[in-house]
Amino acid sequence: MSTSDSATAVSNFTVNLPPHPYPELVPGSSFGINTAFEPGQTDIEERLRLMREAGIKWGRQDFVWRYVEPSPGSYNWSFCDQMLEMAQRYGVSLLINLAYEPNWVNIDSRDAVDAYARFARAAVERYRDSIKFWQIWNEPNGGFWNSTPGQYARFLVAASKAIHEADPQAKVVGLNMAFCDIQWAERMFRLIPRDSFDILAFHPYRPPNDPEERLDLWMRDHLRSDDPLVHQDFPGNLEAIRRVMEFRGAVKPIWITEICWTTQIHPYGTNELRQADLLVRFYVLAIANRVEKVFWWTLSDEGTRQFDQADMVGLCRFDLSPKYSYYAYAWMTRLLEGKRFVGMPVRSRNTYAAVFTDGEQDTVVAWTTRPYSYIRVSFSQQLVFHDIFGTRRMVPSEQRTKVLSVPLSPSPIYITAPSGIQIQYAPEPGW
Repeated sequence: MSTSDSATAVSNFTVNLPPHPYPELVPGSSFGINTAFEPGQTDIEERLRLMREAGIKWGRQDFVWRYVEPSPGSYNWSFCDQMLEMAQRYGVSLLINLAYEPNWVNIDSRDAVDAYARFARAAVERYRDSIKFWQIWNEPNGGFWNSTPGQYARFLVAASKAIHEADPQAKVVGLNMAFCDIQWAERMFRLIPRDSFDILAFHPYRPPNDPEERLDLWMRDHLRSDDPLVHQDFPGNLEAIRRVMEFRGAVKPIWITEICWTTQIHPYGTNELRQADLLVRFYVLAIANRVEKVFWWTLSDEGTRQFDQADMVGLCRFDLSPKYSYYAYAWMTRLLEGKRFVGMPVRSRNTYAAVFTDGEQDTVVAWTTRPYSYIRVSFSQQLVFHDIFGTRRMVPSEQRTKVLSVPLSPSPIYITAPSGIQIQYAPEPGW
């Protein structure tokens, strides 16, 4: 491979971030990332520093079964201990994914179910004072274990029982599907008791399409073109999976434990600026649609090959230099952490406006999927605007009309004002 093939991207774009208003642990935060730390990794502390600077309050981390239990009943928790201590020091709570069998386990055997349940119990007994959320495998419907629903159901039921016995306050995160695999989920719910897990997770990757777009080119190219998933937007994914849960009488909170738009120069890739826009739009849509937590995949690129989808995944490049999306994430958490979602007064004609509040101050996040659109903002005091990188602009309270037509683009803006701001769609600029 030539040097030009392997060289990483270079950018001089930087943003001076103010201190984060929430430097400590925030268990109720929606803002997470996949940490993907591994034994022997030397830059974990630097990555945690970048996470703290960005306001990332949750990390999804593997406890890799083959590392922890290299032989039956012999556990090595040293890396897990070290990682947990550092995460707590940097204000990061952990969701632990228990996965990836050791070589002494035949994953398709009945004995594997009992062995996995013992591993899960041992992990929870050791960390029950610090870790309360445990995920049962990664993408068991394909990719990391192409199990049948029956196989995964046995693992889920046995591990969940072991976890809840070891810590009745623990929460089990289940299904953990690649994409919004409705058929697989329906088959799973027919096989398991309703209390087999506490939180449903899935990974709604949809490159290169917008989260609001009712077309999924990746799905179209890998499934039948008439499959319903091909013509669902991300909110449609959530509606579909909730219908399955409601039909089975097993409604659960939803977490998105992997999502990203990759920046490779290749089919299904996108550019780095659009990645930043889509990140903010996805998180806001997720929160607006009652998703409790979202974990981006991942903090940094996993390599330097500009054409490789698996390499170009991060908020930062392989050398940990930030992309636009890192700064977009950092400003999103500064403006939305500590606020609750109130409603979405504009959600039509490809235009979106979501309102968050802390009781005293409202923050509106607004964008359009069209080249341009408008919302009309009614206000009585000063409005403050930020773009996704924190550039600040103000409209003073002496503005005569108290109604402002605000231009939107596919890149979200934040509008902050005293509580009570009113927003509506504007079909044209107007006055």
